[in-house]
This record gives sequence, structure tokens and C-alpha cells, in this order.
Amino acid sequence: MEQFPENEKQTIAIEKQQIIEQAHKLREKLLKAIEKGDVGATKQYVADVDRLIGDDSMDLLKRNPGNKLRSYKNFLLSHNTLYGYFAEKGGLSAVQAHYMTEKYAILIEHSDAISRLEQIHLDMLNYYSNPINRFQYNEKNSLVLKTENFIEMNFTEEIPIEQIARQLFVHPSHLMRTFKQEKGVTISHFRNRRRIKEAKQLLVYSRLPITGIAHMVGFTSSQYFSRVFKEEVGITPNQYRRKS
Repeated sequence: MEQFPENEKQTIAIEKQQIIEQAHKLREKLLKAIEKGDVGATKQYVADVDRLIGDDSMDLLKRNPGNKLRSYKNFLLSHNTLYGYFAEKGGLSAVQAHYMTEKYAILIEHSDAISRLEQIHLDMLNYYSNPINRFQYNEKNSLVLKTENFIEMNFTEEIPIEQIARQLFVHPSHLMRTFKQEKGVTISHFRNRRRIKEAKQLLVYSRLPITGIAHMVGFTSSQYFSRVFKEEVGITPNQYRRKS
């Protein structure tokens, strides 16, 4: 083991302290950017975060000796929770924040390469900082757009049409008719499409069983999920997983 003179040890310790302080200031700025929904500022900090991880100046990847993958997973798991919390503070619905943090935790744990974890980290930052994913009620928005926003924030929940209509201050019949006329599909069909989109990612990048994926994205039974999936995609969930 390489030995350093005492003065060099002190210099190294000071440099390490400065790096840690800079990293924590950077993280604070990043979390504020996520809370504000500032995609541009978030992207600006990504390169600095990647550099800190890449050169491992904080020994993040040495926390599990001989297992950089596990160390990186632990880093992302803790930051996933932070990102989700600050996104929720900035307007991301509690339901969506809960779902997305759980989803990313699963994708992180089931990854088998650092390159995949790097992509997940980018996806996390893009999602959590994007103001489009925040529910913002605006009277000027059309009824259909308000409905789409509501579904996006609650697609994992089986909320009756009547309750959606009450949330949007319209009659259920008017809501269903207007939505079908503009989108060409029913609200239930639109919601199921959103669920299938999530399920496809989980089928490819996780080892969750079909039943677990079905319930996670909002289906009440795996049989119903499989039927809807085949109607939308043309093949069963198992076939899609094997093909991918």
C-alpha cells in the first residue's frame, strides 16, 4: 500500500473535503431545479454530476469493494427518492411520485450494466424535472386536455368516469362524448393505452412477473391486462418480453 507523508495526507484530506462540499452544493442546486421544473437548469448540472460519478472523486463507487454496479445502484436509489420528493414539492402528484419512484427503483435493481444505470439516471432527471408531468389546472385548457392531464397523474388508479367528471366540473355524459369525439377512443381505452406504455418498459427492463406488472400499472387482474395488452400490441406480454 502506498504511503504518503503527513503533509500530503493533510492536503489530500482538504481536497477531499472541498470536493464533497462542492458536490453537496451541486446536489442542492439540482434538487431546486427539479422542484421548479427547470429542465434547462437540470441538464446544465447533469454533466457535473456525471463527472463526479465518472472520476469517482468522492469514492462513491468504492462503497462496495469490487462491485461498482452495486455502489452505483445504491447511489441512484437514494437520489431517486430525493428527486421524487422534490418533484412532488414542485407539483408532481403524490400518486405519480409514488409510482415513478417505485418504478425507477425496480429498473435500477434489475439493471445489469453501468451503462444501463446511466441511461436510467438521465430518464429520471428528465421525468422529474419536466413541468409537463406536473398537474396544473388551467381554465383555458380544453376539457379533453384537462382530462388527459388528470389521467396522466392518476393512470395507476381505477378512478370511475363519474369521479373524473366531478373533478373537472362537468357531467359524465358530456365528458365521455367530448373526449370520444376529439380523441377517437373512450377515456377507459385511453387510460389503458397509457398503462400498456408503462408495462412495455417494465417487461423489457425488469424481471417482475406479469402479475406484478399488471397490478403496478393499474390493472385489477393479470388476465384482463394480458387481454388488453394483446389487443393493443398484437402479442401477449410474455411474447413481448421474449421478443425484446
